[in-house]
Amino acid sequence: MTTTREQFEQRLAQLRREAPELTRKDFAHLAGVAEKTVRNWLDADPEFADTARTGARRVQLFPFDEGAQWVRKQLFGADERAPEVSRGPRLAAEPQRMPHTPGERWRWVDMARLRGVTPTAVRLLAADYRDHPERPFPPRDEFDRMCDADEVSAWFLWYDTTRPGYTGPRPAEIAADSGTKDTRHKEVVRRLHAALDNGETLTSRALAEELGVSFDVAARYLRQAAEEVLPKRGLISRSQIAERLPAASATLTPEQRRERVKTLLKRKSAPAPVITVADTPYYSETAIAEFLAPPV
Repeated sequence: MTTTREQFEQRLAQLRREAPELTRKDFAHLAGVAEKTVRNWLDADPEFADTARTGARRVQLFPFDEGAQWVRKQLFGADERAPEVSRGPRLAAEPQRMPHTPGERWRWVDMARLRGVTPTAVRLLAADYRDHPERPFPPRDEFDRMCDADEVSAWFLWYDTTRPGYTGPRPAEIAADSGTKDTRHKEVVRRLHAALDNGETLTSRALAEELGVSFDVAARYLRQAAEEVLPKRGLISRSQIAERLPAASATLTPEQRRERVKTLLKRKSAPAPVITVADTPYYSETAIAEFLAPPV
């Protein structure tokens, strides 16, 4: 292969700014090969091919991080810098409802992203529990092949709480018992706090250079730190704003709610982002609440 690791990472960074999913054409661009070669790779790996969903004009769309990891493996073999994604039906560290908006519907890939596993793992788990006598996995609609998010969220809460088929402590309990400390995570948390205090934008690329790790690893560290730090600092993302729209917007679809938020944030009176983390702008929850409040 003539594509170097540096070329691959540069192309990947560009694609990450453009779309949340990857196509076969994107795979060919990343790898520097013909689309026929990509087709041959997919034919040889039907399990990965099953992770795709069908988009407009019947274009296959693959989960971004898994797709990038898959192409990297085709080019360079196993790579220690690839995202750490479990293939099993992993339990949550602590049982809690998976967040969703009213009326939202999920594909396998949507559930997988929230669970931190692959779409294949979710699909196999759903198959295992399809005929469960007490808690069958919520069925997919025969037309759009999607599941009701509220039903799926409730099912996974049962799954995490009941722990069917699992023995031994949870990951959180293991960490507490052993006193293990994730020093790199703490380092990134401190770095994010500093960025907030200084009003600094913190990108995955900048963090990767500071830590001497790959873009994907830095992005994962940053996402984990953001989940811990930003809610405590009273900050929410654009997707979370959609959940806080007035009751009059309850009948809107998830896509319509997202478009509504985009329109609102274009107003001159809209709050400006407090910080941008990994290309995602975050806003003051208080300022957004005041902005969305109906006029007195």
